[in-house]
Order: sequence, then C-alpha cells, then structure tokens
Amino acid sequence: MKRGIILFLAVWICVVALSGCGGPDTRQLVRQGASQFQTGQIDKAEATLKRALAVSPSDPAALFYMGRVYHAREFYEQAVYYYQCCLDADPSYPDVSKYLSQAQRQAGPAGAKLRFIPDLPGE
Repeated sequence: MKRGIILFLAVWICVVALSGCGGPDTRQLVRQGASQFQTGQIDKAEATLKRALAVSPSDPAALFYMGRVYHAREFYEQAVYYYQCCLDADPSYPDVSKYLSQAQRQAGPAGAKLRFIPDLPGE
C-alpha cells in the first residue's frame, strides 16, 4: 500500500513539473514584457522577456521586444541581432523590418556588417 502511494505521488509530481503548472507560459511572459516595455519599465521588460526566451528561444514576439528593449537603450548592434532573429523565426512579423532598418542605420558603419538576414523581395 505504501509503495503504491509513493509511486502515485512520484508520478503526480512528474506530471505537474512537466506540465508547467508552476509558472506563466511564454505568451503570458511576452505580454507582460511587452506591457512593461510600453510603459517604460525597460529593466523589468528585459528580465521578463529573457524568461520567455529561456522557455521558448524562437518566440518571434519575445525576440522582437528584446530588440525594442536594446533599441530603446541605444544598443543598436544587439537590437539588430534580435530583430534579425525575429525575422528568422517569422519573416512576416509586423514592423520588425522597419525597426531593423532603423537600428541598422543607427549602428553606423557596423550596421551593414551585422546584417545576416537578407531583405525580402519588394522591401
């Protein structure tokens, strides 16, 4: 009987741990990070978005907003990197091409050398 209870508890703990019940999912983290960014809480937004990317490294919205965080801080090289990662994850992500072009220009001579994602036809 004891063995059955212990086995049941072990299986239950594994199911709970694997289901992610312990915290917010990626979408919730991205929404929170985007909201923090939009209200000027840049440090909080960065921390929240890093958590989202730890769970889902190719989430285009998290990558886009990380680019926006670095762009706002005038770290244009990092912004270019995250915008390109966003484009790689989702080439149709809204506004990313516009911000990528801005960050690339603002990065100066290094901007063109940082570009590893080509422009889409018609851009």
